[in-house]
Amino acid sequence: MSLNIAVQMDPIERINIRGDSTFALLLEAQKRGHAIAYYTPDRLALRGAHVFATVQPLKVRDQPGDHFTLGEPARVELATFDVVLLRQDPPFDLAYITSTHLLERVHPKTLVVNDPAQVRNAPEKIFVMEFPDLMPPTLITATSRRSRRSAPSTATS
Repeated sequence: MSLNIAVQMDPIERINIRGDSTFALLLEAQKRGHAIAYYTPDRLALRGAHVFATVQPLKVRDQPGDHFTLGEPARVELATFDVVLLRQDPPFDLAYITSTHLLERVHPKTLVVNDPAQVRNAPEKIFVMEFPDLMPPTLITATSRRSRRSAPSTATS
């Protein structure tokens, strides 16, 4: 069974195909005969209850510097896809959070991988703190000045 797949990802021209797991997924999907459409999160739109993206048909190949070909852009309702791959690297900002809210509107009718609510609710930089028994002493802060002042003491009395 061939699937119609949309992938929301970082700009494809900037990825390093040798270490990018999204690129590996795309190569395998294409090898299995699935159709792939590409878009970046800034191409999402919500009109009423319908989520659209301006997508481009995508062909990929394992050739550094010549790893993709894009077709003509078209505005498509995301619910028409079988699967949407949510594969962008976060800057965990308002645009990123907004894209997860929009993708929730097509999920679960259209399978969204990774689940947008879970991506939003478990940011990778903070989620690891849920496992303190597996972590070294860790401080999450926005400024390096705080990290120097707040470094945990290793001295014992």
